[in-house]
Amino acid sequence: MSEKYTKDFLIKELAARASFTLGDVKILWEEFEKLVEEVVESHDELMIGGLFKIYAKEIAPHTAFDIHTQTHKKTETTYRLVISPSTTLRRITRNGKIDKTSPPDEEE
Repeated sequence: MSEKYTKDFLIKELAARASFTLGDVKILWEEFEKLVEEVVESHDELMIGGLFKIYAKEIAPHTAFDIHTQTHKKTETTYRLVISPSTTLRRITRNGKIDKTSPPDEEE
């Protein structure tokens, strides 16, 4: 069974690896969270090379079937949050390990 890592684990691990205080890493993490929220709220794209890309995809208004009322109805424009892994993360998932010999990742 795979492990589940929490925000607290990541903060402690980053502090230990970077020799930073927990307080400093918590401040950085909180600001990172705020930044991600602002980017998503503005419907912009956040690309973190080697890790992932986050963006809000616009879903155009369309006619949808409501299963509760058994009727068709028009929907408004909505947004779907898309988190797309980098080629590096896909490769790790496929191979089960980090491939140090492969060329640097070119972001999509």
